[in-house]
Amino acid sequence: MPKGRILAVDDQRYFRELLEGMLTDAGFEVQTAAGAEEALRVLEHANFDILVTDLVMPQMDGNELVHRVKQRNPDQDVVVVTGVVDVKAAVNAMKLGAAEFLLKPFDRETLISTLEGVLQSRRLRNEHAKLLNENIEYMDEHSLIHRAIALFSFLALEPLAERVVDGLCIELGAQGGVLWVATNPQNDSLELLSARGLVRVEGEQELVAFADLPTELAESTARSAVLHWGDREGSQREALYLALRDQDRMIGLIRLTDKLGGEDFDPVDRSCAEKFSEFAETALCNALRYRALERKPVEGDATGATDFEFFYNAVRNEIEKATRHGRCFSILKVEIGPLGDLRAQFGVVAFRQWIEKTVVQLARLQRSSDLLSIDGQGRFLLLLPETDALGAAIFKRRVFQDLQAGEALAVFGPRTRAKIHVAAASYPSDGTQLESLLRLLDERIENDGSSLVREWVLDDQPLATCLESLLGGGVDERRETVAQITEFVLAEPIRRSVTRSLLFAAPGEMLGEAVAAGLGALGGSSGQTAISILGEPPKQDADDSEASMVQWVSRRGLGKLPLFLIYFGDGSAYAMICEDAPGRDRTRFFQTCDRNLVEHLALRVQHELHGPGSERP
Repeated sequence: MPKGRILAVDDQRYFRELLEGMLTDAGFEVQTAAGAEEALRVLEHANFDILVTDLVMPQMDGNELVHRVKQRNPDQDVVVVTGVVDVKAAVNAMKLGAAEFLLKPFDRETLISTLEGVLQSRRLRNEHAKLLNENIEYMDEHSLIHRAIALFSFLALEPLAERVVDGLCIELGAQGGVLWVATNPQNDSLELLSARGLVRVEGEQELVAFADLPTELAESTARSAVLHWGDREGSQREALYLALRDQDRMIGLIRLTDKLGGEDFDPVDRSCAEKFSEFAETALCNALRYRALERKPVEGDATGATDFEFFYNAVRNEIEKATRHGRCFSILKVEIGPLGDLRAQFGVVAFRQWIEKTVVQLARLQRSSDLLSIDGQGRFLLLLPETDALGAAIFKRRVFQDLQAGEALAVFGPRTRAKIHVAAASYPSDGTQLESLLRLLDERIENDGSSLVREWVLDDQPLATCLESLLGGGVDERRETVAQITEFVLAEPIRRSVTRSLLFAAPGEMLGEAVAAGLGALGGSSGQTAISILGEPPKQDADDSEASMVQWVSRRGLGKLPLFLIYFGDGSAYAMICEDAPGRDRTRFFQTCDRNLVEHLALRVQHELHGPGSERP
C-alpha cells in the first residue's frame, strides 16, 4: 500500500521525471502534470494527498495554481518548489494555503522528510476532526438523553406534554409541534394537550378519534412515520408523526412540522425522535397512572371525589390551558354547617354517610368534564371548565336549591339549623392564579352569610316582594341622578362587550327617556349582553337595529313592581330600585353592588320573566 498519492507539477520534463523516480522509490504513488492547466484537469477526476508544484511556470504560475486549487478544495495539501531567488513567491504561496516549500536544489531525504511531515499533519487533522465529530455526536446524544430523562420529573399531564413537545422541537429543529393524549381511558379518542411554535391552536383538532389515526401508525407497531398534513390554507406539508403506546394501546400522538431551513425530516431525525419518544412514552404512562391513582377518592370509593391537593393541581393545569387558548373556567365552593353537632352526636360513621349523600347530590348536577373534590371537614370544591361568571352563577343557584331540598340537610334533624353557603370565582375576571381565586372564594363564602339575601330571607321570595323589601331600605334621591345612573349602567355592555352578562330594566314613565337614550348609545350592538326591558317597545323605523338586540317583555302576570335596573356579568354587578314618581323632583332609591344580592335578583328576574329552565349556564 503506497504511503500516499502525489501529483507532481513542473513544466520541465527533467524535474518531473526526477520527482517521480524519487517518490516512487520511497513508496509513494505518483502522477505528473506538465503545467497548471493540466494539473487542474487531473484534479477534477482524481484525489491526491499532496500536490507538489513548481512556482515558475509559463501561462499559469504556481501561485495561481495554488489559489485555484484551494478555491476548489480548501483541504488539499500543497508543497511548492522554487529557487532561492523566488523565496518571496514561495512565501506568497504559503499565504495562499501551501503547507510547505522546498528550495532547489533539494536532495532525496529533504523531499521525503517534507512530504512525510505533511502527511503526518494531515493524519493528525483527520483524527482530530474525527474525534471532534465523535465528541459532538456524544454531546448531542448526551443532551438528548439528559433532556429526555428530565421528563420523569413531571407527573402532571399538561406540563409534561409541554416539555415533550419542546424537547422534540429542539432536538429536531422543528418549528411546530402538537401532542394529543388519551387522558380518559373510557374514551376512544385523544385530547389536545400541547401545541407549540408555528401552530394555530384554534385550527387544531381538540379530539382525535382512534379511528382517524394515521394508518401507518395505528395499524402497525411503527414508532414514527413521515406523512403529509393539510394546514388551514389547504397546502400539503410534510410532518413527522410519532406514536406513544402503553403496550398495544395508543396513548399519545405527536406531530412535528416546519423543520428549520425548509428541509425534510430525514432518517437521522426519525431515529433521534424515536429515541426521545421512548422516554416520553414511559413518562406519559407514569403520569397517566399517577393521575388515575390521585383521582381515587380520599373518603372511600363510595364518594367518587378527589382530594384538595389533586384538585389544586388540576386547577393549575386548567389555568395553563385557559391562558394558552384564551378560555375561561370557574370554581365553586360549597360549605354546609355547623358540622360540629353532627360529628358529636352521630360520630364518624354518620358524618361519613352524610358526606357520601352530599357527594351523590352534587355528582347528579355536574357534567362529565367537571371535577368534584372534598376534604375531611365537609367542604366541597367543583372545577367547571369552559364556564364563565354567568354560567357559574346559574350553576351555583342550582346547587344551592338542590342541596336545600335534598337529603344533605335532612340528616341534621330539626334541632340543628344547618346553612348552605355556595360561592363562585371565575378565571380570568376574578383572578389569574389559584391562590387569588381561593382567597376570593373564602371572602365570598364569608360575605354570603352576611348578605342581604340571607339577612332579609329573600331566597324564596317572589321578585315583587324582594324589590319592595329592598326599596324600603332606600333613601331619597334626585330624579336627574337616577336617570344619569341609568344611562351609565346601560353603557356597560359596550365597556364589557366580550363577556356574557344579563341586563334587566323596568323603566316605567320616569326612566323611559333615560333607557331610550342608553339603548340608543349602544349603536345597535349589545355585545354578549342579553337585554330584557319590561314594557311596550317604542315604535321603530324599519331599519332601526335596536329591535333585534333588545327583548321587550310584557309586565303582565308579574304584579306591581317598582322601577329597577339590574346588570350582572363577568366581574361587574349592579342593581338599583326606585319608585315611579313622575312629576316629582325626588324618588325613593336603593342601589347595591353586593354581588350575592345582584346575582340573586338577576336570576330571580330571569326565572319569572322566562319561566323555569331559562336559567341555563
